[in-house]
Amino acid sequence: MRLASPASRDRIRFRIEPADLLSAIIAPIIALALRDPLLLDPGDFPAAFPAPYQYAVISAGCAIVMILAFRLSDRMGQFFSLRDAFALCGATACAVASSSAILLALTRFEGVPRSTPLIFGLVLVAGMIATRMTMRALHKDLSRKHELDSAEAEAELRRVIVVGVDRFASAAIKLTDYLRPRTTQIVAALDARPALLGRKIAGVSIVGDPSDIGAVIDEYAVHGVEVDEVWRAEDMTFLPADLLATVEAQCAARGVPIHCITEAWNFIAAPPAAAQELGAIETFETPAYFKAKRVIDICAASLLLVAAFPLAICVAYVVFIDVGAPILFWQQRIGKNGQKFLLYKFRTYRAPFDDKGRPAPEEQRLSRIGRIIRASRLDEIPQLYNVIAGQMSLIGPRPLLPQDQPEDPGPRLSVRPGVTGWAQINGGAIVTPEEKNALDLWYIKHAGPRLDLDIVIGTLLVALGGEKLNGRAVEHAIRWYRQEFAAHAASRRDAPCERETPRDRRRAVAERAERLPALDAVAMDYPYRAVEPS
Repeated sequence: MRLASPASRDRIRFRIEPADLLSAIIAPIIALALRDPLLLDPGDFPAAFPAPYQYAVISAGCAIVMILAFRLSDRMGQFFSLRDAFALCGATACAVASSSAILLALTRFEGVPRSTPLIFGLVLVAGMIATRMTMRALHKDLSRKHELDSAEAEAELRRVIVVGVDRFASAAIKLTDYLRPRTTQIVAALDARPALLGRKIAGVSIVGDPSDIGAVIDEYAVHGVEVDEVWRAEDMTFLPADLLATVEAQCAARGVPIHCITEAWNFIAAPPAAAQELGAIETFETPAYFKAKRVIDICAASLLLVAAFPLAICVAYVVFIDVGAPILFWQQRIGKNGQKFLLYKFRTYRAPFDDKGRPAPEEQRLSRIGRIIRASRLDEIPQLYNVIAGQMSLIGPRPLLPQDQPEDPGPRLSVRPGVTGWAQINGGAIVTPEEKNALDLWYIKHAGPRLDLDIVIGTLLVALGGEKLNGRAVEHAIRWYRQEFAAHAASRRDAPCERETPRDRRRAVAERAERLPALDAVAMDYPYRAVEPS
């Protein structure tokens, strides 16, 4: 999934290429001419506007609107790809559907054959694809001319043989061709599938089986070409372990190094979040309620999304008027088991930088309307999508940024993060990070339908009346946290260490809790009742 641009760099800019504008204008005329040339008869024009000409004007207008809406002119024609072709087809389909709906409502297609919209769509998409293919071909011709003019030193190129054929190998070959100044040349490819022998991948011939790697290297040497490296494809399906061992042995005998393509291009995967930022995530026993809670989340979030859709449209419009495009704010957060995901909200802050890249004053970024939207929690509506996608739950600990995670994040990352939670209705931004962590862990350990219902009611009260600190609930959570975790933290208190351990923050909370009165037999339950502790 591709990430969106930062808010400061994602402003809407309406542009349309002259070629696309021309295609939108002449496509309906060509469609009418192909259907029946007599349809272009002007008749009593200008006394009467013929129906075919009405169709042409409506269709051209709809096509221009869809080209702008799909931002087709933002895609550069010289880099036209299959992804761009799908976007063209989508814009064309919307243009045909909208123009047909308008004409059907106005004239019920009187005077225009019903097959004309289909012809119009084919002509429009063919015209836009043709212009982009022409631009791409022209760009390739210029690149070839530049390649000839650059007078590359072919003898100094690194010669490489690729073992295994897959999409990534094809992309690697193309990258070596596009590199300027060119440093690497793929001279041949080998693959174990007999059906591929003699065929080409990105212009490179598949000359044999991987077991023939030694003979291929020797034969190139006879032609005066020394093979410097062998690259192995990522897909190991067609390269068994014994065959790979044979390839490595033959390369080692000739002093030719063999690398995986990702290693050769330094495309090594980054360490997982758990090892890179969060440390080792400990297992944490959660109630069985969380297993059934996923079904509740899907059903409730789907119903809420349908019910809140009109309200979401209104909020989106207000956000667009207040802070401009884009209307959604996205941010990468840490979810269940340390998995990263993109959290979505309606934007309430203006972009941190202006059009010229100058930072905006922090006090001016949040508008009065933005404060109202945030206080009423309406900016959280897009997170219903995160719930349906399985990245979040309706109720749970709020997802945090990596730098805001507690030193021991395992317990809170044992469940899906929530749109709202126990900490949000008992103080929200008022409580300290340690208090918030204690509240969240208390919820995870005591989660159930009754507690979730109280959180739903509490969320509505917070949305109407604002955040208020519930000191009794916070104190109870801190006490419980001490009893649940302090013994384990105390066992490590005297352990020597050179740097801060992952549980230092937990010990700080435990030490703070030790200064509180001992927890009696009767515990404070959520949020104002006293019940027997479970």
